[in-house]
Amino acid sequence: MMKLRLMRIFILALPALPVSEAARADTLPLSKIDRKIESHIQRGNTRQNVQCLAYILKDFQERKIRKSEIYVTFDDPNIDGIGVGLAETDENYTCEAGELRAWEANEYQLVKTF
Repeated sequence: MMKLRLMRIFILALPALPVSEAARADTLPLSKIDRKIESHIQRGNTRQNVQCLAYILKDFQERKIRKSEIYVTFDDPNIDGIGVGLAETDENYTCEAGELRAWEANEYQLVKTF
């Protein structure tokens, strides 16, 4: 009887697992983002936010910033889009609502609209 009770608890707790995993933010260096993660980011965002991400990454590439120094944040419940920042700097951006936003001191400036 005790074994059956434990089995029920496990089965009931299992559906909660994907919700908790999806609710936590992931931040990875660009160098660690593979095709699977890239696809996940694209599916979870609007076309404009994905275009915004491509725009800022192209800028970083032109500035010759290494992929290992660029951090991408996704699945963050506090960001309605994608976050991008540079390691060991205060340079942080988000791609939200089709806008590229530069952040400083918890306030943003609109850089570009997509």
